[in-house]
Amino acid sequence: MSSQLFPINLNKLTDKEGHNYILNHYVLNTAAESESRKHKRDIDVIRENHRFLWEDDEVDCGSLSWEQRLALRYYKKLFKEYCIADLSRYKDNKIALRWRTEQEVVAGTGQFQCGSRHCVERKDLRSWEVNFKYMEHGVPMNALVKVRLCPTHTEQLNYRTKKKEHKKQKRREKDERRAVRRNKRRKLDDTAEDDQEKEDNEEEEPKVPEAEQERRKIQGEEDNTTAEDEIWLKQPDVVAEPSREQEFESYLEDLLM
Repeated sequence: MSSQLFPINLNKLTDKEGHNYILNHYVLNTAAESESRKHKRDIDVIRENHRFLWEDDEVDCGSLSWEQRLALRYYKKLFKEYCIADLSRYKDNKIALRWRTEQEVVAGTGQFQCGSRHCVERKDLRSWEVNFKYMEHGVPMNALVKVRLCPTHTEQLNYRTKKKEHKKQKRREKDERRAVRRNKRRKLDDTAEDDQEKEDNEEEEPKVPEAEQERRKIQGEEDNTTAEDEIWLKQPDVVAEPSREQEFESYLEDLLM
């Protein structure tokens, strides 16, 4: 190839470099070619206008653009009983859901097989009804959808809920421990106040001499004496018999009267 046709010496370039140079500078550099390279594919149009759910009034509306009609046509081909879930970022509470395609319905994916991407588990599947919150064209949306998952991906789906419950349980246990410590501290304070009150009362009472204490002790013992003991402590009533002289005098007194 002659180097006089080009501003650079192509002999110094490899065959691939020379081919790319000619292609970029002399074939694809026109305005028409540049504009054609900006054309979008159908899948790009569908992605830009896709909606997770279409309203009935929007479906029946005849003022949709061709891009929206293309996205709506794709939407109608999807099966909306169960969803396929992407749980790769479940710890960040970011879960992606989409409707199933015809091939997935025929294969049983999402219904007879775990609905998580790339999971082929078919045992112990469980259905979940999820309030799916998502952003669509900058607007927050939410929809109630169903998904069937295996035990492993079920734990991932409920990871955030279990984590919140675990935090609440730890908070309750912490509050209970605080309450126990508070009650113990209150009891100790009450005991200390009672002891202090007793000490104050003992300090206020005058000191009684030992002799007085002994007298009070004896008096207390006497007060505690029973009625039976009092009978034995009393002196017996013994009547002395009169002598013969006394009887004779008494006899004379009776005669003189």
